[in-house]
Amino acid sequence: MSVGNGNGNGRDARGERNVVRLKINGEHFVASERATILDVARREKIFIPTLCYDAKLASFGACRVCMVGVEGARGPVAACTTPVREGMVVDTHDPTATRVAKGVVELVLSDYPEAALAREGERNELRAVAAHFGLRGSRYQGERHAYAKDDRHPYIKVDMNECIVCGRCVRACDEVQGAFALSYAGRGFGTKIVAGMDSSFADSSCVSCGACVQTCPTGALDESAFLASETIDKTVTTTCAYCGVGCSLEVNVRGDQVVSIDPATDGPSNLGHTCVKGRFAHQYARAADRLTAPLLRRTDGTWRETSWEEAMTFVSTRMKEIIQKHGPDALAAISSSRCTNEENYLLMKLFRAAVGTNNIDNCSRVCHSPTSLGLIRSLGESGGSNSFADIDLTACILLTGANPTEGHPVVGARMKEAVLRGAKLIVIDPRRIELAKLADVYLQLRPGSNVAVYNGLAHVILRDGLADRAFIEARTEQFAAYEQFIAAYDPGRVEEISGVPAKDLERAAHLYAKSPPAGIHYGLGVTEQSQGVSGVRTLANLALLTGNFGKRGAGSNPLRGQNNVQGSSDVGALPTYLTMYRPMADDATRTQFEKKWNVSIKKERGLMIPEMFQSAVDGNLRAMYVFGEDIAQTDPNVHHVEAALRALELLVVHDIFENATAKFAHALLPGSSFLEKTGTFTNAERRVQMVREAVKTPGDARRDLDILLDLSKRLGYEMPHTDASDVMDEIAELTPQMRGISHARLGKQGLQWPVPDDKHAGTPMLYEERFLTASGRGVLFPVEWEPPGEAVSADYPLILITGRQLAHYNSGTQTRRTGNAELQPADLVEIHPADAAELGIAAGDMVEIASARGNVQTWACVTTRVARGNVFLSFHFPEVKTNLLTSGNADAGTRCPEYKVTAVWVKKVPGLHPKAPEAARGFRQDAHDAE
Repeated sequence: MSVGNGNGNGRDARGERNVVRLKINGEHFVASERATILDVARREKIFIPTLCYDAKLASFGACRVCMVGVEGARGPVAACTTPVREGMVVDTHDPTATRVAKGVVELVLSDYPEAALAREGERNELRAVAAHFGLRGSRYQGERHAYAKDDRHPYIKVDMNECIVCGRCVRACDEVQGAFALSYAGRGFGTKIVAGMDSSFADSSCVSCGACVQTCPTGALDESAFLASETIDKTVTTTCAYCGVGCSLEVNVRGDQVVSIDPATDGPSNLGHTCVKGRFAHQYARAADRLTAPLLRRTDGTWRETSWEEAMTFVSTRMKEIIQKHGPDALAAISSSRCTNEENYLLMKLFRAAVGTNNIDNCSRVCHSPTSLGLIRSLGESGGSNSFADIDLTACILLTGANPTEGHPVVGARMKEAVLRGAKLIVIDPRRIELAKLADVYLQLRPGSNVAVYNGLAHVILRDGLADRAFIEARTEQFAAYEQFIAAYDPGRVEEISGVPAKDLERAAHLYAKSPPAGIHYGLGVTEQSQGVSGVRTLANLALLTGNFGKRGAGSNPLRGQNNVQGSSDVGALPTYLTMYRPMADDATRTQFEKKWNVSIKKERGLMIPEMFQSAVDGNLRAMYVFGEDIAQTDPNVHHVEAALRALELLVVHDIFENATAKFAHALLPGSSFLEKTGTFTNAERRVQMVREAVKTPGDARRDLDILLDLSKRLGYEMPHTDASDVMDEIAELTPQMRGISHARLGKQGLQWPVPDDKHAGTPMLYEERFLTASGRGVLFPVEWEPPGEAVSADYPLILITGRQLAHYNSGTQTRRTGNAELQPADLVEIHPADAAELGIAAGDMVEIASARGNVQTWACVTTRVARGNVFLSFHFPEVKTNLLTSGNADAGTRCPEYKVTAVWVKKVPGLHPKAPEAARGFRQDAHDAE
């Protein structure tokens, strides 16, 4: 970047203030005074060799390979740690600096295996640096290491003979992931990198994020899949299909096989990081039991493989027969939060236009539907107010009902970074999650007492004069009634309800209110309650009282569970709304869609998922189309769900595996994984991002979009779409908040809605000037605490909490078919040591857990992660079938189930049983016990 005239005190070409002028190799440049020589050289494509440097890490200056000459300096300086200054003259070819750097590299090579240096194809920075200096080996001879290779981890292969102790892996583990699983051991020539207490990676507290593998410059740490296939034909940028963080990924492909996946360094939501699922757990797409052809059920109950023509004729004919005999409302569809916005929109359109019913819903019903309804009523929009980037700017994080280090690992790591930099942390959760160890205040509340605790925080904020009165006056409504209401939630009363000590509640309230900007982040522990909507609204009240909206680092931000649970609802796969939550009953909205689709649309809302099951049991619902969901494993009160599925005359399952729901199906249609399609996902920060096809579907499996278009045509309603891009164009045309979104505009960064026109850059932060309610003000809404649907009794003395584990996702359909199953091979029930002792249960014992609806068996994990009186169980493995236990209790406004409060008993199962499988320590439930 050549510089013109100027005095060095303006802006550089990127708008940076406080710039300086300098020369590198005779060329003039300007740069921010915060930049280093290496920063400027990298920006300007000037090569300076490095070994210990990684742009994601703090500069270390240890390897001395990036030495350059600087006019006036006593000797060569390290480019990675030397800041630029006004008038600096740099020579990257300085003979003394080059001699020093070359000597360092030659010393490094003296203990580096010659065979590793000669290998072609691997990602090896040391080889490139050696080649830069014309080195093929070292003239120095001496002792060499002879470490045993470690291949016990399913993904990460370790060969410390190739390690140069640059420290990048240790720093990545500390600075990027915050796991602190790696460290140095030994001295001098015996110095080496160790995992844990010098154990294997598989037996350490490593969380398998792969940051160490990505940064390793020598091949000492490498990905096993990459070792097996060194060449890459193409790299495709796409979006992860696991949690709601929406990590940008680079998919490396050879032929039609995925070789490996790396996080995109410029990914807006993940900044070059990802987790064990996103980076490694992709082998399921080529699993041996992947569905590759349509299947129809024989009369004897077995499957037979068939052609697409026969399968689609069967499905469409049976659907038309049921419509003719029982009417369109005898059919229903469950859409998929794992699939794209375009596919969810098409299934919604198919059922409303081709079938003629509003019986369409998606899994947000059983997870984040309270978020949508609660945020709309309090603030005006259904999405989180701020962006993930704001975590870096916050002074205080209030984390409640979420376990991001396991459920949303990249966000969890970002929160760790923020806390280590000095941000305050409040954790409110009945389970002592990993982040509770870092919390300034941890409130371990009783399950089902969320609303009381949030009201108690609000009480203290108002009682102690901590509220932002100017913000309340200017930007909220109903304050007078709210202030009078909240007086009843004094800390003493809240302690009686929740078990949270009054002094701790007061400390948390003061910390949150006195640490602006403060951001609230919450998850399913808030929404999957009988007071789900109430929990969302009471959290919004806290942010309104303290003026924590319309500013960076603040807001109320849901951590969405599945990759597209936000988007599937945004595009109208709901029984009550069309796109962007516009009610079916709104005549103007409905008319707009009717004109575009050239059909009449019913005004009355359709059935929600729990209502579908009851309607099937009652004999009214006759057919269901289940797209990319395993409701027979993930929905509550599984016996009731199975009864509903058995009662159907037609069940069509559209998926990539034969899951638990498919056992009841009459037709099984093989669709596509995220690696095999093009479209968009919308993450938890409202960012719409591209999903790009990397490989083709296997066998005769078809793209989901093609299956839906074919079925609609066979039902007599031919849609005009040819690809996902024109589907998005139609969504944008019909949806004001998405009008400026198109595949062409999304690029690598995506766009955060609202995007009202094709010139708009998106909205990283909502409510900067006004809320989107009718009045433009945030609503302070009084919400009384009500007891949960179930309580302990003599028969069921414990409360079961359900959730997820780090290595797995949802029903585990995908992750169980990958190496992640080695890291977390079973669902174990967590039980407190005191409860275990009282019941005669030891770690690893086979136990039975029973509720009023059913019973399951698994192994016990005795741990202090749960409080006395509580047990915890995930639902990733069908062998355990956790949701046989959970109830039909639900939030009144949304019918979201109360997964987080189930009364159970636990007892040891007598006799001999299989031994509990050994999981890697980093994934065992007792790995993060309080010290």
